[in-house]
Amino acid sequence: MKIKFHHVLAFFLLTLFFDFDYELSFVRLRIMDFYLVILVILMILSGGYFKIKNNAATISFYLFIVFILLNGIAKVTLGSVIKETIQLLEYVFIMHLIANATNEAQKRKEFLDVLFWGTGCIAFFSMMYSASRGHYANFKDLDAPKHSFAFFALLAVMRLFTSSGSGKKTIFQLAAIFLALMMLLLSGERKGWAAFIIGTGIFTYLQSKSRFSKKTINAMVTFIVIAAAVGTIAALYLSGQPQFRYINRQFSSLSDITNVFSGGGSAYESKSDEERIFMLHYGIQLFTKFPISGIGVDQFRIYVYKATSGEFGHDAHNFYLKVLVEDGIIGILLYLTPLFLIFIELWKLAKSRIPDIARDGRIIIALFFLGSVVNLFLAGKALSWLYLILPCGMLLGLNRELVFRKSINEIRQ
Repeated sequence: MKIKFHHVLAFFLLTLFFDFDYELSFVRLRIMDFYLVILVILMILSGGYFKIKNNAATISFYLFIVFILLNGIAKVTLGSVIKETIQLLEYVFIMHLIANATNEAQKRKEFLDVLFWGTGCIAFFSMMYSASRGHYANFKDLDAPKHSFAFFALLAVMRLFTSSGSGKKTIFQLAAIFLALMMLLLSGERKGWAAFIIGTGIFTYLQSKSRFSKKTINAMVTFIVIAAAVGTIAALYLSGQPQFRYINRQFSSLSDITNVFSGGGSAYESKSDEERIFMLHYGIQLFTKFPISGIGVDQFRIYVYKATSGEFGHDAHNFYLKVLVEDGIIGILLYLTPLFLIFIELWKLAKSRIPDIARDGRIIIALFFLGSVVNLFLAGKALSWLYLILPCGMLLGLNRELVFRKSINEIRQ
């Protein structure tokens, strides 16, 4: 198979699951800061072109970015503003690269294929790396790659519903789903569990509404059987093994949710939950002090570090909370607006009368919900932005194909 630009771009997006950073004396650079230059060169050499065509969702996204930067200029250091400017411009550029790489049905299929195989390899490598260190659950030794488990599982399920092939191909898809669900369960990633369930639920609902055929029914029944089998194995075997106690603790620590409403005075089952709930309460306090435009870009982590005397040094575990605290009510409204518009457009496309457009619309909206749920528990990483620019970029690509098809039909008429 000839390697094309959309293959390379998909591979680049996979590198974000590793979240490599390069610390310099004045700024933190991610791997994308170096790789993006290579992407531009490859796109030019491949004969591609960079055509920007926006819609309401992307325009509202630009407004959100402009506000972040203007708000930062007024409240934080020049170095922080320069760093954020570079990175936000990169995200915008990548979004349009995604649009150029997914503006045809075959290109979208190959693009998603690379993401499927890539996230599967990352998830499997992360699992084996943790197992080699004696961890047969809680596959978090490599940290950032743990987010690949839910992504891979969702793509595996959607391939079962949307692809057509021989019996051998179907058997492989079933095996991939079983492996993906098992890895997702053992990973102990609760946000991944929730995101996968919601993303799969939305996709299955739209798929059943679109064409309730024999294939759809068989795929739904098969998926339910596999999910039930994985759950049964986990319940009967894993919970009784000492090396899998982490999974039990992930379920028992759900009781920490009560601390969200009680003020956090009770004992915690999980240190991670204690940190998350503290950040939630402290973030709300900061928001009440700076409700209009927040405390400034990338400042929440600094405030938390000072408030806990260095005990908690992470960024917010919630991207929505991070935006609310750092950019206030104006920022969160500007952030939610493109999300709402993306959802509306994808929902319409998912019900298109053109079969392949509707199919890809359902796939993108499932990825959109996956990312939206994960960002409830993740912030401060390139992946948080990927979960926004990926569906937005693919939406632009889908719209460009519709415009092209319309122009062809008009010429024929």
